Amino acid sequence: MTMKKSGIGRRGFLGLGASACVAGFTGGVPFPAIASARGANGRLRHACIGCGAQGKGDIASFASHKRIEMAAFCDVDLAMLEPLRSKFPKARFYQNWREMLDKEDLDSVLVATPDHSHCEIMSEVMRRKLNLYAQKPLCRTFEECRNLESLAASSGVVTQLGTQIAAWECDRHTAEMLRRGSIGTVKKVWLFSNSGYYAKLLERKWPLEPSPVPDTLDWKGWLASAPDRPYVSGHYHPFVWRVWRDFGSGWLGDMGSHLFSPVWLGMELGRAVPLSAKASVFDCGWSDEMKRQFLPLYSHVTWRFPGVKATGMAPFEVEWCDGPSSGSLPKEFLPEGKTDAIAGNSVAAAGRIPDEFLPPARFRELAAKTQLGELPVQGRVIEGSDGWLISTHFNRPPVVLDKDCKPKPLNLPFIEPVPSHYHEYVDCCLDGGKARSDFSWATKLTDCILLGRKAIDNPGQEVTI
Repeated sequence: MTMKKSGIGRRGFLGLGASACVAGFTGGVPFPAIASARGANGRLRHACIGCGAQGKGDIASFASHKRIEMAAFCDVDLAMLEPLRSKFPKARFYQNWREMLDKEDLDSVLVATPDHSHCEIMSEVMRRKLNLYAQKPLCRTFEECRNLESLAASSGVVTQLGTQIAAWECDRHTAEMLRRGSIGTVKKVWLFSNSGYYAKLLERKWPLEPSPVPDTLDWKGWLASAPDRPYVSGHYHPFVWRVWRDFGSGWLGDMGSHLFSPVWLGMELGRAVPLSAKASVFDCGWSDEMKRQFLPLYSHVTWRFPGVKATGMAPFEVEWCDGPSSGSLPKEFLPEGKTDAIAGNSVAAAGRIPDEFLPPARFRELAAKTQLGELPVQGRVIEGSDGWLISTHFNRPPVVLDKDCKPKPLNLPFIEPVPSHYHEYVDCCLDGGKARSDFSWATKLTDCILLGRKAIDNPGQEVTI
């Protein structure tokens, strides 16, 4: 049974009071309490825009909450909706998201569409004062990012960026250890992620032969505000849009928010000004038109931040590298007779993947001394004045070494138990509170990711916000 509407209505302002779960995200320091606009016995009427790939997993996570009503689903491809009809027989289904928002009385919306359509949909959701769970990357330009931040603040809705691992103990411990200065003042941060899967996602080639549009797909709706182009089966929809410049954000856009998140929270970075970045990209020998169409396979980005409290106000750098593990580079991207074999973190002589796209070799030696045993394929290495912190992207505790690179006993700070990232968002919508990855800071993180993307688009040039 849904909650009885009050005078402010289902789409009215939601208080940003603290719930018990939220206090745990901030080391026990709660957000300022404001009276909740919803009763604890209410149910959240939730809709989903984008129901394939990541959206499919998001839907399952939301549906597991006891106080949610999965009210409506929308996808430009009706084929994506078919598996949901039997699972949610009381829900309503749409192909046009504006029609759904007009017809349904909702509390909350998930947006899990391709990157290029995020801003238009998310803006409309917040204009209607609906709570928003937004898949990352949040948007594609600085202007879009600032507009979404402003809308989130003025609408008063609950927002959450889809950095779901931020609710896991690995990320929360990393943030808390940085906040407490467990390795002293921070000197430098490295982020790394194996993008071998991304490289294999789609064989890049251009030009392409147009295909008939499937009967289930609204192709113009899928393109949204992106430049018009013919449909090609297997090359844009579903999911492989990530590799195209017009639609996706590359591996940095996909994984950058995840890996940056605990560092951003733990170091309390805020909106850094001035902020600059410079990048190098892996050159496969593509033509100029191929480079215009496709994002590079691998990149190395260096951001230069101004000083913050966590660094003793000294400027610092964050490096990102997303080179692959051995054997993950498709043969069509290598010259005839070459391989991408990687030995001891150094590219074999026959390969073409420079070391700059891989984590520094010494990090493997550091990780080998710890409980981890080996460097994770995705994670963070943070150098401090008193030692090193190695943090994985998976649910394993971070480890610390002293300044002489000797492992220190594991002494993790206490953190309150919390629900999943999805459940925490639902609880905040119903009970009041600010979600962990809300837009008040996640938009500032997105600015940094967008600057990295700008650097990737202009390799070798220093770019600034």
